[in-house]
Amino acid sequence: MSETDETKTLDTSPFKVLKLDNGEDVICKILHEYTDAVVVERPMAIAENPHFNEQLGEVITHTGLQHWMNFTNDTEFAIAKKRIIAVGNLAPEVGFYYKQICKKLALRDEDNPKDETELKNRIQALNEIMKNVNTEEDGPKKVIQLPLDKTKLH
Repeated sequence: MSETDETKTLDTSPFKVLKLDNGEDVICKILHEYTDAVVVERPMAIAENPHFNEQLGEVITHTGLQHWMNFTNDTEFAIAKKRIIAVGNLAPEVGFYYKQICKKLALRDEDNPKDETELKNRIQALNEIMKNVNTEEDGPKKVIQLPLDKTKLH
């Protein structure tokens, strides 16, 4: 395979990092491209969390991914092209990590309620379970204090 063929293969990957005009970097899978917008699947924002490492005596930055759009179960979003200032292919290791997160999110989404009626039904079922758990037949709730073994640190 020639170098131009290899480059062509990488460019056709739908997994991209978008630099938006507000400074955000968004990792996503591009589903459709229109003249004025792109439709992306499961966009993730890059989150940097500084943490002071006492052993090293310095600040270490942990980089991870978080939902780009909060408070929604939607997985597809349209982003106006005029808000995108740069597009790049994902590095292979980042693409692998992103795909693994997407698989976990897809499994979690299967368990999410699809609408308010389903949510209310689940709450009602949990309330029924809690009524049965808190009956007098269970006897008094008693916490047993165990002596602490101070020879173990864990």
